[in-house]
Amino acid sequence: MRKIYSGKTKEVFLREDGNILLRFKDTVTGTGSRIDPGANTVIGQVTGKGNSSLRLTVHFFDLLSEAGVPTHFLSVGPEENTMLVKRARSYNLEVICREKAWGSFVRRYDRYVQEGAPLPSLVEFTLKDDDRGDPLITEDALVALGIVSREAVQYMKDTAQRATALLKSHLAERGLELIDIKYEFGEVEGRTVIIDEVSGDSMRVKKGDRILVQTELSDALLG
Repeated sequence: MRKIYSGKTKEVFLREDGNILLRFKDTVTGTGSRIDPGANTVIGQVTGKGNSSLRLTVHFFDLLSEAGVPTHFLSVGPEENTMLVKRARSYNLEVICREKAWGSFVRRYDRYVQEGAPLPSLVEFTLKDDDRGDPLITEDALVALGIVSREAVQYMKDTAQRATALLKSHLAERGLELIDIKYEFGEVEGRTVIIDEVSGDSMRVKKGDRILVQTELSDALLG
C-alpha cells in the first residue's frame, strides 16, 4: 500500500487491488481559534474527530446508496478510522449546495444578503485551489475550459440538490438544521459519482443557535 496524498483532514493510500484507503485524521480547519469546516487552514486537533468523520461519512453514504445516489464507497477499512473506496478521477471541484446564507457567501454578497437568509438549494461550483482561495467558477466556464462536460455539470447540480434534500430531511428528523454542504465528484468506471467524504468537514449543521463541530454532530446524529 502506497501513500499518494496527505490532505488537511485525510490521508489517501493506493492499495494493491487498485482501490483507495482513506484515513481520517483528528485535524480541524478554521480561522484563528474558531473551528469552521468551510476554512482552508488547519488550526489544531480534536481527539476523536477522525472517528466521527468516518462514522458520519459511512452513515451518509449508506443513506445516499439506499436512495439510489451513486458514490465511490465500498466499505469500512481494515484499520482504525479508515474507509475503502473505488479509485476515482477527481474533477478537482467543490459543488456547494446552500440552504442558508453563511460564511464565504455572506462575505462576498453582504450588500445584498444577511447571514441566515434562506437560499433553498442554491448551487455554486468552486475550483479546489487553496492558493487562490477556492475561486468560484461558472457553469459555462467549466465547459468552455474543458474541465467537465455540460452533461456532467447538470448531473452534479441535480445530484447535489437531490442529495441535499435527502440529508436535510434526515437531519431535521433529529432536530438538526442543515445550513450548507459541499460535495466532491469524480469519474469512476466512466460514471460521475460523489466521492471523497460527506461528514462534518463538508457541511455546516445547527442545533438551536449553534453550529456543531464534527464530534458534536456525530454524537447528536449517531449517539
